[in-house]
Amino acid sequence: MTSNDAVLQERRGAAMWLTLNRPEVLNGLDQDVVDGLAAGLDAADADRGVRAVVIAAAGRAFCAGADLAYARALSDAPPPPGAASATNAFLNRVRTVLDRIESFRLPVVAAVNGLAVGGGLELVLVCDVAIAARSARLGDGHAVYGQVPGGGASVRLVRRLGLSTAKHLMFTGSLFPAERFLGTDLLADVVDDDALTSAVDELVAVLAARSPVGLAAMKRLANAAHDTPQPSALTRELEVSALHERSSDWREGITAFAEKRTPDFPGR
Repeated sequence: MTSNDAVLQERRGAAMWLTLNRPEVLNGLDQDVVDGLAAGLDAADADRGVRAVVIAAAGRAFCAGADLAYARALSDAPPPPGAASATNAFLNRVRTVLDRIESFRLPVVAAVNGLAVGGGLELVLVCDVAIAARSARLGDGHAVYGQVPGGGASVRLVRRLGLSTAKHLMFTGSLFPAERFLGTDLLADVVDDDALTSAVDELVAVLAARSPVGLAAMKRLANAAHDTPQPSALTRELEVSALHERSSDWREGITAFAEKRTPDFPGR
């Protein structure tokens, strides 16, 4: 296990677990957390044996959003060159890391325990699959303290949950039990608290058995389908499928089917 203190890295089987580790402030986002997530993605990208990334959290919260004490200090700091304010510069860094998670070549799974609010919800939104503990509570939260989303909630919530539901979450700032979002495009599953880790491990085992090249291609296609006209998206799918036929993983898959055995994908 390695650490920058704010985010722990642990190689667990085929997954790189990145655990937010500021439980004393409910894993509030600050520069150390953002940098720790970026470093964890770098580590996962460099290890070709890693087939998935898991974002989890220590303590009783997944992430309660921005560390408001840190945000308050930023509001009094001079703006860096080219930025409207120190806060805006930080939010740009947050956006860069969240965008990277969303487009990362490997599947990214959120293991949601406790509170996921504001920036914490925005972190869940950029993960490919989210599994939550039954006691987890999720919400936007920005409105409670007169803030406006800066990590993508106003866009991703609308696309995931629809305009009216997104507005309700954003306008009220209310928290809702995880089961409220089961069956929506936010959570894939809700499990008993003591089963969260094992449920994520089981999902990772399934993902690790799939072609990483194929999953990466499908992730790119699925992400692009959100804002691409259907005819163009379907054409792009055929183009990507044709490219995938040149991969060793594609050949291994059809060979394993013909030989009636489980594929062993080389990842290229």
